[in-house]
Amino acid sequence: MHLIPLKDQFDQQIIPTEANPLPFSARFSCAPCHEYAAIRNGLHFNAATAANPGRAGEPWVWVDEKTGTLLPLSYRKWAGAWDPAAVGLTPWDFTLLFGRHMAGGGVAEPDEFEVTPGSRWEVSGRVEINCLGCHNGSNAQDQSEWAKQILRENFGWAATAAAKIGEVGGMASRVRGTWDIYDGPNPDDTEWAVPPYVRYDRGLFDSKHRALLDIVHKPSDDRCLACHAAAPVAEPKYKYDEDVHSAAGLGCVSCHRNDLSHAMVRGYEGEALDSPALGGDDFTCAGCHLGDQSAKGGQALSGRLGAPYPKHKGFPAVHFKRLSCTVCHSGPWPAKTLTRVRTSRANRLGIFGIARWWTDLPAVVEPVYLRDRNGKLTPSRLLWPAFWAEKKGRTVTPIKPEAVVAAAGSLLNPQQRIVNVLTALSLQLDADQTAVLVKSGKVFEVNVDGGLNASAYTGDLGATEPAWAAKQEEKIISVLPEFDPAAEEIDTAVQDRLQKLLDALAGMPDAPGKPVLIYQKALFKVTETYLEKTDNPGPPAAAPRFAWAVGDKLEPLVPEFEMRTTAALAGLEQTLTEEQVALVLKALQTKASSPQAGDGAEIVYFSGGRLFRLNRDGRLDAENDDSAEPVTWPLAHEVRPARQSLGVNGCTDCHRFGSAFLFRKAEGTGPLLTSRVKTVSANAFMGLDRPYQKLFGLSFAVRPLFKWALFLFILVIGSIVALVLFFGVGRLTGLVEKRK
Repeated sequence: MHLIPLKDQFDQQIIPTEANPLPFSARFSCAPCHEYAAIRNGLHFNAATAANPGRAGEPWVWVDEKTGTLLPLSYRKWAGAWDPAAVGLTPWDFTLLFGRHMAGGGVAEPDEFEVTPGSRWEVSGRVEINCLGCHNGSNAQDQSEWAKQILRENFGWAATAAAKIGEVGGMASRVRGTWDIYDGPNPDDTEWAVPPYVRYDRGLFDSKHRALLDIVHKPSDDRCLACHAAAPVAEPKYKYDEDVHSAAGLGCVSCHRNDLSHAMVRGYEGEALDSPALGGDDFTCAGCHLGDQSAKGGQALSGRLGAPYPKHKGFPAVHFKRLSCTVCHSGPWPAKTLTRVRTSRANRLGIFGIARWWTDLPAVVEPVYLRDRNGKLTPSRLLWPAFWAEKKGRTVTPIKPEAVVAAAGSLLNPQQRIVNVLTALSLQLDADQTAVLVKSGKVFEVNVDGGLNASAYTGDLGATEPAWAAKQEEKIISVLPEFDPAAEEIDTAVQDRLQKLLDALAGMPDAPGKPVLIYQKALFKVTETYLEKTDNPGPPAAAPRFAWAVGDKLEPLVPEFEMRTTAALAGLEQTLTEEQVALVLKALQTKASSPQAGDGAEIVYFSGGRLFRLNRDGRLDAENDDSAEPVTWPLAHEVRPARQSLGVNGCTDCHRFGSAFLFRKAEGTGPLLTSRVKTVSANAFMGLDRPYQKLFGLSFAVRPLFKWALFLFILVIGSIVALVLFFGVGRLTGLVEKRK
């Protein structure tokens, strides 16, 4: 427990009873005892300044579903990950994107000379190192609250709110850029543009305004898992077994240790070469279970933290030279397909609220076995990148999503026109009815997020699709009652409903013309304030059909491209079709080739392990490219007990003709709906020859026959030798007479 005065960013003690107190600052509140400058060089805060990046870890992933962007990023020089600065992200941009799962400090706490134009640090405050995010022993610590405050740009207030030291209100994102923390509340707006403020929990403070905080030296596992968790997508949570080390009572910090500098032990083989001062090799699998057999004294002993000594009885020694311990003991058991998982940082796990925070993309899969820098196979997670880029020769430069949106316009939002039509029609339906669209055997309706939900449909309206209909409870009915368009007098109720629907469509913000209804040989439209019936200038319509009258032409209510694209992507996690990609590439290429853009580069799109480009005929070609290769990083947790490790059933766990371990395939995934994806076999990732491994695996199937044949051969030869010896000894002893 700590009873300490809390300080604000100006090193002044916080008085919770003041009218407008400032948020607490970990930098100045903890500084009397802890050297903040030294902590800033710790593993969680030095990504942009570390001299040695160490073994590759999980990158940040810039996810933009609308543009189909899944771009791996890291300030550390890891293979496959892009430097945020190289793709145009400033520290401000990076913090807005990923501050939800950052520990503060680093690029989120820039010095004055590092501030870039367009940032709002003076309004939002810096994201100081969130000491309480790890060391707060209170169960009230709330990672979800931290994420919400970051997205509201309340950077300087996030730690106060997440620790529940006080209640934070207002949003810096809505405040003008000239607002200063000294300005206090906005007297002109108390509803919308409310500056951030804090109301402290006075029950935490004593009469001297000191706060009583439950500070722990060793963070609990849930603090680590808020940013470092992974969960299988297709498996219920209750079926997922925890790591054997966790089950044995070990915590994350039992192995991942640090001193005041917060230089964290990562615990991988060879870490001592990257960070000699940490002694990381002592906390590898072998370091605890085998000890350092070349050392003397205590370091030569195994069994650290109660680790059992593995006997590996009957295991060929070559495996220890070519495989890391985690190949057999970590991750899911190899199945026919790779296991898809969601991670905290990539898929935004661990953030809870009314809205759904987690995302399906990116698709992270495991385990893929790759060789590390020591030549040993190591289980890894894999992610296929997806992004738009300029390509000049071998140089690839990713294009930011906002630039893609600016060039593509409505091409990337084909369902918006459908949403607008359904919203307009719903306004004129009965209270218990909702406008829907029937198309391609599905029913589309607007959801609470302003998008479309799709469900299966097997009714009669599908015969005249696309059909604009109404959903009443679970029934799908026509938006118009049946009527005869050729009749001299049309029922008044029908006319009234039709006029209201046409008026609603006319009020759409993106209406390209005048709405009309075509039915058989008749055309209905609203002229001034009444419904007018005229002749249909086009072919007769078998069913009522809304359209736009644009000049002398009739155009569909929603363009066929938008209908086709929406139907193709319904119910899928993919957000782009090949047709969309081709059209967007043309739009981007036109902009890149303009005189203002200078010498035009070729515009390409990466997805599913392939590069997509336009050929001379304007069609989409797919080919391999280094920039389309997957990004991988080792996994070392999810350790299974010895009885569930690979090899427990014998050699055929891995070595057999159709072994999933050696021959299952990793298929490229991404936002693009296409069959032209890259497929890589497990043996290719390992650098092993497929035919040889097939034959070697086949040998294990016939080995029992070889053993029986060898046994019979030995039996026959042994019998012959025994007979020869018998007769030889008999003759020497005279027990067996020679034949005359």
